[in-house]
Amino acid sequence: MKDVTNSSRTERMKETAEKIRNIRIKRLEKWKFKANYLYVLLIVLAAIYYYVTLPAIYYASIEFWVFLTLILCGIAFIEAIKDGSTWLSSTRETKSFSLKKVGGKYKLLLGLIPLVALVWGVSSLIFSPFFMAKSYSEMLTIEKADFEQEFPEIDVNQIPLVDLDTAVRLGNRRLGALTDLVSQFVPSDEYIQINIKNKPYRVTPLQYAGFFKWLNNFNEGIPHYLKVDNVSGEVTVETPSSPIRYSYSDKFNRYIIRHLRFNYPFALFGKPNFEVDDDGVPYYIATTYSRNFFLFEPEVSGLITVNAMTGETTRYALNEIPSWVDRVYSSELLLHQLQMNGKYKNGFWNTVFSNEGVTQPTDGYTYLPMNDDLYIYTGITSIVSDESNIGFVLINMRTKEAKMYPLTAAEEFSAMSSAEGSVQEKGYKATFPLLINLSGKPMYILSLKDSSGLIKAYALVDVQNYQRVYVESSVEKLLLSYASENPVNIDNLETEDILTDIKGTISQIQAVVKDGNTVYYFMLDGKVYQAPIQLNEQLPFLEAGQAVELGVNEQGAVKTIDW
Repeated sequence: MKDVTNSSRTERMKETAEKIRNIRIKRLEKWKFKANYLYVLLIVLAAIYYYVTLPAIYYASIEFWVFLTLILCGIAFIEAIKDGSTWLSSTRETKSFSLKKVGGKYKLLLGLIPLVALVWGVSSLIFSPFFMAKSYSEMLTIEKADFEQEFPEIDVNQIPLVDLDTAVRLGNRRLGALTDLVSQFVPSDEYIQINIKNKPYRVTPLQYAGFFKWLNNFNEGIPHYLKVDNVSGEVTVETPSSPIRYSYSDKFNRYIIRHLRFNYPFALFGKPNFEVDDDGVPYYIATTYSRNFFLFEPEVSGLITVNAMTGETTRYALNEIPSWVDRVYSSELLLHQLQMNGKYKNGFWNTVFSNEGVTQPTDGYTYLPMNDDLYIYTGITSIVSDESNIGFVLINMRTKEAKMYPLTAAEEFSAMSSAEGSVQEKGYKATFPLLINLSGKPMYILSLKDSSGLIKAYALVDVQNYQRVYVESSVEKLLLSYASENPVNIDNLETEDILTDIKGTISQIQAVVKDGNTVYYFMLDGKVYQAPIQLNEQLPFLEAGQAVELGVNEQGAVKTIDW
């Protein structure tokens, strides 16, 4: 007789298992539907990441590949969550798990990451100096030139000795005197050196003094920028025709880099620099780049200008760049290519074994404004240098034209130490020197600062004999002192009154009216000095017996007075 009871029990178990399976399938489909919302979250997170980091959508941008990798990992994570229940259910039923169940989509998503790493690694080998040393050395073409004949003579009235640190101090002090501005704005720390109508300046925009100051003022914008004369140190507060609305201190879409990225999502550009044209219109200048060797070694391809007032952008090819733009090539790029030129010009293996002819730029550099262009200057020394230079290089930062002036000379830091040694009792510190041409004679000129960072003196150091040092309290005195011992043409030197400091006690004082103006006569140590009332409104209160300190010119006229 057939066992009906067991057959019925088996059927009921099958029905129960089928119901459970159907419930699981429904739950899984429901979970998969909800998991699709994770894609919405991924899109939002990717948009936020892009908005903050602003990667260029460009094959040679590392930031772009990081961005893409994060997106692929996010997609793989969501798909794994969606498929997780299916894998778990399958494993429970079959009591086993196989990697084949992972599926091709994950291999495609996650397999791209090692593929990119492989391409990057192979490219870094193929396009390395090991195989392409000559091409690396030719990224920068350098012409040799004669210093005495071809190095431009400096305008003795336009020697730019106000360095970045001094410009920052002067700018902060100038803005601090404007009480209506200092509560809302502070100077940006950019202070970019440029030429304006063939005169050297450092310029920097104001920036909002914090987030809440931005909230108070962003509708009106930034009203001014600062212009520091690199020769005299005079600071002027410039007011453009309309406020600056695009800058580093602006937020959201008016942040200058974000504004550029949204206008040029596929362009690879460097950090924008603040510049003004010859009419005083403020711009941000962003250099665009391509690559010399597939993924490596950036090369300038053009320029983007952004009107800082309106946000209007214009892209230029290299042969179309406006003449007022001074900084197309960054100092970092030029110095790197200069280093590659000196290192690999005789091949890769030469750098490993003999080092014959291998050169390198010195550790410091500075800028020289000449002929309405800006040049980066640095010394060139042997790889086995003993504190001496074998020459100097000038590179035009707008055109990349580079010239090498072979000249055996003291290295810049040796000249700085020599200048400091001339005033060692005062403890002054030297700034990095400028190389100038004084009637065919190469000379270093630099400033000497006290412990507070204030310029106290200036020095001239002979490039070829750095033990010859001239130190004076002003550039005019310095050049006159040098000219008294050397054949140099300084006929065009614009000199101010050279003052002599005199300290003493007034023995007699008398006020006299001359041509309708009151003039005070002093007698100190038997000598008579005169000062007009306009010099100091406190002069009528001076009395005999008071100690004073006078600044007197060669004619005996008092130019400064203090007591």
